Amino acid sequence: MSGEQLASILRGLQASEVAKLELMSNPSAREDAAGTAGIINIVTKRNGKVGFGGDAFVRAGQGRKFYGGFGGGLHYKVNGLDMYVQGTTSYDRNKSHNLTERSFFNQGSLTSFQRQHENKQLDDASFHSVRAGAKYEFSDGGILDGSVHWMKGNYQPYASISMDTWTYPANEPTARALSNNRFDETFKNWTFNVNYINKYEGEDHFLKINFDFAPHGNDYNNRFETDQFNLQNNTKSSIGRTNVQDLSNTTYAGRLDYSKPLTDSSKIELGWKGTYFFINNDVINTVLDQGQWIRDDATSNRFQYTQHIEALYAIYSGKYKRFEYQAGLRGEYTFIDANQVTLNEKNDQRYFDLFPSGSLLYHLNDKNTLRTSFSSRIERPGDHDINIFRIYEDAYSYNEGNPNLKPEKSYITEIGHGYKNKLFTTLGISYGRDMINWIVRQGDQVGENLSRPENIGRYLNYSASVMYNQTLLSWWTASHYVNAFYNNYSGEIGSVNLDSKGSSWTANSRHTLQFKYGLRAEIALYYQSGITTGPSRTDKRYGLDLAAEKKMFGDRGMIKLAANGLLRNANPQLIIEYGDLKVFYADFPDNRKVLLSLSYRFGD
Repeated sequence: MSGEQLASILRGLQASEVAKLELMSNPSAREDAAGTAGIINIVTKRNGKVGFGGDAFVRAGQGRKFYGGFGGGLHYKVNGLDMYVQGTTSYDRNKSHNLTERSFFNQGSLTSFQRQHENKQLDDASFHSVRAGAKYEFSDGGILDGSVHWMKGNYQPYASISMDTWTYPANEPTARALSNNRFDETFKNWTFNVNYINKYEGEDHFLKINFDFAPHGNDYNNRFETDQFNLQNNTKSSIGRTNVQDLSNTTYAGRLDYSKPLTDSSKIELGWKGTYFFINNDVINTVLDQGQWIRDDATSNRFQYTQHIEALYAIYSGKYKRFEYQAGLRGEYTFIDANQVTLNEKNDQRYFDLFPSGSLLYHLNDKNTLRTSFSSRIERPGDHDINIFRIYEDAYSYNEGNPNLKPEKSYITEIGHGYKNKLFTTLGISYGRDMINWIVRQGDQVGENLSRPENIGRYLNYSASVMYNQTLLSWWTASHYVNAFYNNYSGEIGSVNLDSKGSSWTANSRHTLQFKYGLRAEIALYYQSGITTGPSRTDKRYGLDLAAEKKMFGDRGMIKLAANGLLRNANPQLIIEYGDLKVFYADFPDNRKVLLSLSYRFGD
């Protein structure tokens, strides 16, 4: 799924549906090795009562524009059979703008400068989701569970761009471009899941079988039209481009997990997972030539991408006196086939990797614990990373893949201390090599911007964090978190040195106030200093969020009011320097919002 599709799913998820959130900063060998950071696992609730019931909700919000949604669900449980269906519909509207300044150099001398203002508006975005499933518990302890999830969405944002260009030594703009860009994306996704759990004696002796099938489809129809003005001789020209994509991807995944106690204080876990992922992407680009739209054969293409991963893992864990330990090893064999159908070119990769992991916990006494962990991770290039054909963002900005990318590998180790389950301190070191980073550079023509992924070299991170859970009063609890870290990137692309380093820190403080009559409030403050990531450096961000909720109708109903971005509307700013191009970017998103929601639970 795209980031926007995932965000739509999370926005449609009710807090009442979430049982717990699991944060795994160093995942064990049981989890996929993909990803260079931790894993957030959202565990949803299942109906535990016999009988019929359900819930309904409606929400509305106001930022720069109005948005909202509604949904609900039904469930029925009887004689070991549990069935449910849930549906969500949401409509999104927003408005944002950004500023981009680009400086182009030649052997250290400034040759041209661009200042671009972009206004974005989303007036028509809808998201529909339906989930249905059934679970049956057998008398011998086995559980068979099946579900289907259907999603459909449509996004139609548009943007207007004004860009002035200075060509030195001129002291005033020499060219101006006015663009109107329209984007149209629709998607329809299905996810089918079947899993079976056979429990033997004890909670740690079980066999799990899982299968997923997920066909997804996306259609894009984008149009860019630009009027160019030469301010020196007062002439005008028009250019245009359309980008039409038919993108489909299908995932098959199967998994076996087996756990068996060896003694009263130790167990072994074994497992297998196979994943098959196929993408077919047809792209047709046209350009405006003397008033006629003509196919651009240089950028139109058909691209097919197949990724097949076979994985095995083993984990041994146990306890000895005051020690708790876990050691794991995961092996993954990767098959990647990239087929540029238009060019009749194939790029195949085959490689095997081992990913060791482990953790150790020592109970000093009833109040203090020491812990340490280690894991290794991999980030494989995706289909967009290696597709060499260009995708245009506007008339002057485009991106293209790099078929020669290597997978990015990282190694993470942590050591920490815990006190009374309230105070946690952690020191960490991360090392990565062949880091994948999208590099912005000068395009084919002066004034054009090309973004392309590269393996930029090595990465080293040192971090120290403190988390403190505090009870101030019987009705007032708080959680505070501070993280200081240092990033160091070293490497080069061609003759350009990409060495960059910088220290950063983040902090947040969340307060929960529990009043009488079912009234609860939350206050959240956060701060993030500038962060160095490859050749870019972001500016600081900070803000304040408030929320309140009130139970009603005998705890069956709930009204919630939330306000985000009150202290400051956090707007990302960054500076990127690479070779002969320096870019300053400031974004002003629509993230200062007020949201009101109502929910009601009925039945059992």
